[in-house]
Amino acid sequence: MALTNIKTRRPEHSDAATIAVIDAEGLATGHATFRDTPHDWDSFSASSLSERGLALIVEDGSAVAAWAGISPTSTRMVYQGVGEISIYVSATRQGCGLGRHLLEKMVSTSESAGYWTLVAQIFPENTASLSLHTALGFRIVGTRSNLGKMPYGPFKGRWRDVIMLERRSDVIR
Repeated sequence: MALTNIKTRRPEHSDAATIAVIDAEGLATGHATFRDTPHDWDSFSASSLSERGLALIVEDGSAVAAWAGISPTSTRMVYQGVGEISIYVSATRQGCGLGRHLLEKMVSTSESAGYWTLVAQIFPENTASLSLHTALGFRIVGTRSNLGKMPYGPFKGRWRDVIMLERRSDVIR
């Protein structure tokens, strides 16, 4: 499917149900997060719409097809320009460039908001996400071995590694 008739915008409360569905699709793979419950509006807005957080969604036609959020990594002033990014694309829209479009928009939006470093933590098995992030300037800084034990799904009870990536802004120095 080609990228046609797409619109990128900030999420609104009316998007909560669709954000939760897309989030649940990612959780079902076992390769998205250690969280075992999809975001509801309160948890989504607490992280990605907080005072320093950012979020965008992509509509394809009139349907929300992807979302991304940036959460501050710390409340300490010295880290106010460092955020952790998450990106989720609907299972029906993966592989068509929507994730790349959204990640590019998130990078430019984050730089406009004063972020100089974005970090991402990705399971090694999530090769599509790793490829996307590295294609857009994220570099692998290391592997956090056995970071956490999976609480749900096909990997329940298994210790999981997480690859840590970061992207330094070329705009903010």
